[in-house]
Amino acid sequence: MWIFFLIILLICGLGAIGWLFFKKWDQLKLLDIESLPDLQSKKLKYEILRQRIERTGAQYAKKAQQDVFKPLGTIAQDFVRRMAGKLTAAERSYQKKKQASGVEIKDPETIKKLMREAEKFIDEELYDRAEKTLIEIVSADPRSVEAYELLGRLYLIKKDFELAKETFVFLKKLSPDDPSVIASLGEVEEKLGNLENAFVHFKKAQELSPNNPKYLDFFIDSAINIGDVHEAMTALDKLSEVNPDNNKIEEFEKRIETIRLKKKN
Repeated sequence: MWIFFLIILLICGLGAIGWLFFKKWDQLKLLDIESLPDLQSKKLKYEILRQRIERTGAQYAKKAQQDVFKPLGTIAQDFVRRMAGKLTAAERSYQKKKQASGVEIKDPETIKKLMREAEKFIDEELYDRAEKTLIEIVSADPRSVEAYELLGRLYLIKKDFELAKETFVFLKKLSPDDPSVIASLGEVEEKLGNLENAFVHFKKAQELSPNNPKYLDFFIDSAINIGDVHEAMTALDKLSEVNPDNNKIEEFEKRIETIRLKKKN
C-alpha cells in the first residue's frame, strides 16, 4: 500500500516538473553556462560597449562584433573594457557632431581630417584632446590601425605604459605582422623593465624589416641591454651596411666592447 502511494507521489512530482519545464521552455532556451555572473562579467561589459559604438544600426554592430572584437578574444575585450568610460564620452561627442554636421565619422575623409587634428594636438602637447579625438575615431572605425597606433604612441608619451601595452597588444591582433606595431611593443616592454620581452619584439621587428635602420637600432640596443654580444654584433654589421653614416655605430661598438671585457673578467 505504502509503495503504491509513493509511486503515485513520484509520478505527480515528475508531472509537475515536466509542466514547469514546458512552461519555462522559452526562458530555458536562453540559459547558457557562460551567462553566469563570474564567467560573463567581462563579456557583458564588452557587449554594452559594442552597443554604444554601433554607429549605423544593428547591421554595422553585428559586423563589428563578428569581424573585429569576437575573433580577437579576451585580450581585445579587456582592452575595450579599460577604455569603456572614454568611449562612452566619445559616443556623446560623436552624436553631437553627427547631429550638427550630418557627416558620419566613419567617412574616410573625415577620419583623415581627425587624424591630422590628433597629430597636431600631440605636437602641441594637448594630449587629452588628442586622446579624445583618437578614441572618437576608433569607436567609429574599430579597425583603424593607424588610429590605434597613434593612440599607443600617445600613451607612451604620457608614460601610461600599461595602457600603451594593452593598446599595442590589441593592435597586434589586428595587424600581426606590422613591424612598427611589434617594435612599439618592444618599446613598451623596455619601459616596463621587461628587457627579455623587449628583445624578442625588437628581434621580430627587424626580421620583418631587416634593412630598416630604426628597427636595427632598437634591436642592437636591446641585445646590448641583455648582454647578447653575438646578436648585437650581427645586427651592428647589418646597420653599418644599410646606414653607414649612423652616428650611433661608434657608441654601439663601445658598449659591446664593454660587455666583452666584463664577461672576460
